[in-house]
Amino acid sequence: MAGGGGQFPSTHWSAIFSARTQDETRRRLATESLIVAYWKPVYWYLRRHGCSHPEAEDWTQDFFCEFFVEPKLPRAADRQIGRFRQLLLTALKHFVANARRNKQRKKRAPAGGILSLSPSPFAEIDLPESAGTPEQAFYYAWITELLDQVLAEIRAQYRNCGMATHWEVFQLKILAPIFENAEELSLRQICQRCGVTTEVQAGSMLITVKRRFCRVLKRRLRNLTCSDAEAEAEFQEIFRFLSGGSADAAALG
Repeated sequence: MAGGGGQFPSTHWSAIFSARTQDETRRRLATESLIVAYWKPVYWYLRRHGCSHPEAEDWTQDFFCEFFVEPKLPRAADRQIGRFRQLLLTALKHFVANARRNKQRKKRAPAGGILSLSPSPFAEIDLPESAGTPEQAFYYAWITELLDQVLAEIRAQYRNCGMATHWEVFQLKILAPIFENAEELSLRQICQRCGVTTEVQAGSMLITVKRRFCRVLKRRLRNLTCSDAEAEAEFQEIFRFLSGGSADAAALG
């Protein structure tokens, strides 16, 4: 998975509200946080739409300049009506349609762009065949960014409280086979690698970390949604999308 560095999504709706404020500093910081959160899904949507890497970079810059810097999308967002992600995706579809019709359009982004994007971050997501359409690519990039944030939080929690072995067991048994195509190890092998006394102890560690993973993911999803029911629906939808008929992603839940 790509290593995300944005503050996504823990302050998601507060950032949307702050992007509407008259306070220039708050508005700029909030807008920057939203752009950091969503540039990857936008870029991969454009790539799946047939854009070359340079064209997708330019259009990503133009899209955020047009809909976030002004800011059209934060003003239109309503937490009680629907997901901001869906509003963004709808705006992106219209943007692409207009851009295709108007190849000679004037670039909106300032010289140097509003995002500092190099080729390396874009190569970090290896999109699966299941993300074959622009919409699926957008959603997959959004999910991977969210999961990066969740896993980084959990890893820091366990390392900071002197329980790094719990994370190491989880990494070897669950994450490595899913995200690194690594060989799935037996609990006996994991015990030998991590210095865990028994397989029962290693299994208990796995259950503990998986439970925390689910709690953190649901908390972050709740910050993106209007109700516990909607957050639970998002949670189930994420695992259906990631599993793609395999049992690997289901091991996380």
